[in-house]
Amino acid sequence: MRKTYWLLTILIFCLGIVLGVFGHMYWGTAFPQPGINQPAEKDNATKVGAMSGTDSGNALLDSSGNSSDVSIGNLKRQESEKDQSGTQVALTKTEQDKVISDYKQALGILFDAWKAKDISAFRSKIAVAYTGEIMENHIRKAEKFIPKGIGLEVSEIKFDHVEIESADKYSATINAIYRYTSRDYDLDEEYPVGEQFNHFVHVRANLVRIDSSWLITGETVL
Repeated sequence: MRKTYWLLTILIFCLGIVLGVFGHMYWGTAFPQPGINQPAEKDNATKVGAMSGTDSGNALLDSSGNSSDVSIGNLKRQESEKDQSGTQVALTKTEQDKVISDYKQALGILFDAWKAKDISAFRSKIAVAYTGEIMENHIRKAEKFIPKGIGLEVSEIKFDHVEIESADKYSATINAIYRYTSRDYDLDEEYPVGEQFNHFVHVRANLVRIDSSWLITGETVL
């Protein structure tokens, strides 16, 4: 009798283990834990490659560490120094307006190009706004993201200050402060995704006149 009791106890125990294992497997299959079947997080184009320094061959110019007050304060000191040394702008008011207008338009063209479906289209778009090494730098960065279906959506562009520091009939240097908001952009779905980032930028840009348009040839983050 006692032997039968122990055999039944052992059988019930083993049966309980088997049922527990199969129950756990079924629960994990029927009710997966959050995130297990989610795709890996995409590279964030607005974070990768944003940098400070003097090389501005990026779609986004990182202003981290530079507050608006500091940048504007630097600008006021630069204007004071410029007033003392005198300006070197050999252009009429209409010609100066054209330089500034083309510069602003060039930035808009660059940001819009980040919605291009492929690198060839990206290159064609920015070729009317940039030239030289800075254009190639933008293209190299785009090559890291656009083929993966990741672009950028830029909005709320606001120019706080744009001034010509020096210029003649064929070249110009501009001091500019502007801000904008950016998000990743799914090129396949044609829809912005991910976190939104605010940028504050203070740069000195060099431009050259080609035919009747002014193209950006270089930028230095200030």
